[in-house]
Amino acid sequence: AGPGAGAGPGAGAAGAGFSSQGAPLHNALQTVISSSCVQYKQSGTTLDVCSVCQNNVTDASDYTTSPLLLGLRYDKITLKCNHHLHAQCLHALVSASSETSSFRCPECTKSFGIRTGNQPTSGKMAVKVDNSMSLAGYEQFGTIIVTYSFTSGVQDGVSYNTQGFPRIAYFPDNDEGNDIVDLIKVAFKRRLIFTIGDSVTSGAKNCVVWNDIHHKTSTRRGDTYGYPDPGYLARVTAELKSKGVE
Repeated sequence: AGPGAGAGPGAGAAGAGFSSQGAPLHNALQTVISSSCVQYKQSGTTLDVCSVCQNNVTDASDYTTSPLLLGLRYDKITLKCNHHLHAQCLHALVSASSETSSFRCPECTKSFGIRTGNQPTSGKMAVKVDNSMSLAGYEQFGTIIVTYSFTSGVQDGVSYNTQGFPRIAYFPDNDEGNDIVDLIKVAFKRRLIFTIGDSVTSGAKNCVVWNDIHHKTSTRRGDTYGYPDPGYLARVTAELKSKGVE
């Protein structure tokens, strides 16, 4: 196979069904291309390096995930973050991932597609505002109160427990706080706020635990899990972004 083999000239995000010699691409690759997350090109400049195999994109990919996809070894994917991959390398990347609907750029970790988690489906999230209550550092604002609740159950054949619920988190009722809570609603719907794992506090197995999106769960001034914390809102925004919620 040589440069230009694979999908037809002018193929783009709208051209679902990319294939080489009649072999459909991996479902996740189809999803991200079809949802306009990437651009599909058949040529590259001599300065473009594949973020996966580190070969120049005008050279062949080091990966041969399927003999029927050899034509993709020269085709180039340009992500919206402006990093480049061989189509074959992207196929290898998503084939090796447990994610079925998203992937991260190996260069900058930007997410493409819609990432989902394994948060139990029994969960509920409730949001209310208390204008009589303020948080340290945000005394001029009311407080957004977010309450999470789960019921114990079985998921994917594994029993999980819900010790420590309901859990309550607090955000300032200002523009930034409301924007973050809106993002948290999206992350909760995508099952990303919690996961099933070992409890850090008790050591218990198969518990519903936080999933690396930190929440302030105390209203006591100076508490480790409370306010004031001038950098917190920026940090939690970055944590949400790392999971594709922005």
